[in-house]
Amino acid sequence: MTNSVKTRPLSIEQENAIELLLCGKSDREVAEAVGVTRQTVWEWRNRNPEFIAALNARRQEMWGTHMERLRQLVAKAIDVLEENLDGKAGAKLQQEAAVHILRAVGLYGADLTPKGETSAENVEKQMTMDELYHELMTKFR
Repeated sequence: MTNSVKTRPLSIEQENAIELLLCGKSDREVAEAVGVTRQTVWEWRNRNPEFIAALNARRQEMWGTHMERLRQLVAKAIDVLEENLDGKAGAKLQQEAAVHILRAVGLYGADLTPKGETSAENVEKQMTMDELYHELMTKFR
């Protein structure tokens, strides 16, 4: 017999909130758009295992799509490097500018793979572990 946590399906508001959060909207903007309070959106993002798991899963899905787009740009990147090696005017400057921008925003060489549990059961376990940790830290201060 397995010990499983029953998950509730997300509401339409929660599904819409996830899409808006993935677009970079703030809690306030999401709340206004889906017709709930900002506090409700905060609660979903921080205390609702089903919502957290669904948001993490969508972020990972999105990341996979972006990684595939980057893979498709490899040929163009190699072309730019090849042009640099051949000494064609302007290519070196373009490459240096691109690398500078990526470094400036912390993307150059960084592992940006989204992390986080994608099952509500594991999110709940992590939340319980976090609560226990904070209780222990509070007792020993």
